[in-house]
Amino acid sequence: MAGRKTVLATGVFDLLHLGHVKFLEESKKRGGPRARLVVVVARDRTVLSRKRHGPILPEGQRRELVASLKAVDKAILGRESVDMLGILNEVKPDMICVGYDQHEIRKSLKKLLRREGLRIPVVQIPKFGPDGLNSSTKVKDRVAEQWPVPN
Repeated sequence: MAGRKTVLATGVFDLLHLGHVKFLEESKKRGGPRARLVVVVARDRTVLSRKRHGPILPEGQRRELVASLKAVDKAILGRESVDMLGILNEVKPDMICVGYDQHEIRKSLKKLLRREGLRIPVVQIPKFGPDGLNSSTKVKDRVAEQWPVPN
């Protein structure tokens, strides 16, 4: 569709929360009025290698939850081996959005885009709202506080 931009957003999206929803809504907004939002959900293996622990929810469920959100036009799983160039060639985004805490991903994406001669802007979406339950880690910590494991 002419004039319609495709925005690519990435993330783990473990224990979906309002911060995720606001990040995806804002990502889509950045593409303009008729933007199409494609979201890459990180594979379990990728999460384990980057964060040293696996996600709570399996990748298929995380992808389905993200796909069910109003702002999302399509949700796909990342590649088995991290392959952002493959994803970029598949999706052909006009813009890439990353979360406020994804500094390393932003840096590596910019380096890849420069190396490949691709002129795709990478936008870091600011944190939504005041500190609260706007990160999966904070949600997990709150659950742990509320329901401590018995000795």
